[in-house]
Amino acid sequence: MNDPSMADLVAALQEQTAAINRLAESNQQVIDYLLAQEAEETGADLEGPSYLDLDD
Repeated sequence: MNDPSMADLVAALQEQTAAINRLAESNQQVIDYLLAQEAEETGADLEGPSYLDLDD
């Protein structure tokens, strides 16, 4: 049986990490798009964090 070398395993892990990072970035883009669509429909500004003004 051919056992993969350590370099092969490291390369495979690096490729897997890059693929996961691309997927995460793509998912974030989809979420951003959906939030933008909802903001357009509701007229809300969803582009930043919202904080309660505790002084009021």
